[in-house]
Amino acid sequence: MRFQYTPAYNRAFNGYGQEVPLQQLMLWDREWRDSVEGELQRQEQRLEFSMAYGLTEIWMIEATVPLVQRKQTSSLNFTSATSSQQIVLDSLASETQSGPGDISVQIAKDLSVTTRWYNRGGFTFRLPTGNSGTPRGIAPNAIGEGHSSVGAFFHFNWFPLSHGVRNGIRLAASNELVGKRETLEGEEVYYSAGHRADIFYNWSIERQNIFAGTEFHYFQQSESKLPLGKSNATFLKEISFEFGYGNLSELEQKSLSIPWQVRLGYTRPIAGQNTPVANRLELSSTFYF
Repeated sequence: MRFQYTPAYNRAFNGYGQEVPLQQLMLWDREWRDSVEGELQRQEQRLEFSMAYGLTEIWMIEATVPLVQRKQTSSLNFTSATSSQQIVLDSLASETQSGPGDISVQIAKDLSVTTRWYNRGGFTFRLPTGNSGTPRGIAPNAIGEGHSSVGAFFHFNWFPLSHGVRNGIRLAASNELVGKRETLEGEEVYYSAGHRADIFYNWSIERQNIFAGTEFHYFQQSESKLPLGKSNATFLKEISFEFGYGNLSELEQKSLSIPWQVRLGYTRPIAGQNTPVANRLELSSTFYF
């Protein structure tokens, strides 16, 4: 189980990597965006339930079902707005959405397991089950993206010759499938999110039931098309810190009836392009039975 909390934020990285008001990102393809006054603010809470099942000694399947709440607060105003421009601003009005999000399924295989290496690979699938709210624009406040994706991943974990120390690299890529979405003008169109690639690099130490770790994450996404892309390719660099407690380290000495661990994490963006500037807090728990 994992709970993620994104406190209220009102900033974003623009196409030049500069921090700007969040509405500059939402109105990225409109020349009149600099004339808009007021503030656009968002926050999110996400509770994820994950269940993994071992099909064989080396194959497993995992499903994640999220419950999401998103809140948008808007005081945007354009005094000399035309009727079409006002429709766009009304599409960014204050609203709160909550409900089940997009379900993800992962099929994984252990590729190699030794005393110093543990490597895993597999496939991921996202299903467009989140249907609360109407997806509008390139970054909607609605629950769920309204489209699906198919991807692959590889995890490489290395255990140096030092008790409890571990580092790893995770690689992931997803092929975003075409779906439907509204433009901010209210027109329903076919939407294609940009294909995405993620790289994670982490170090951690786990001794006497105490865990501490840090992870660097970089992702890049090609242009989305709503219905046409206009230089809105995205990248983000962020760093995470985690601290945890549990009995997993005892598995090196003995078998346990219920291995478990609880972690508290904090994620902060470092740099980006065409993406929100949002910190994130996370509380997760893992149980094996």
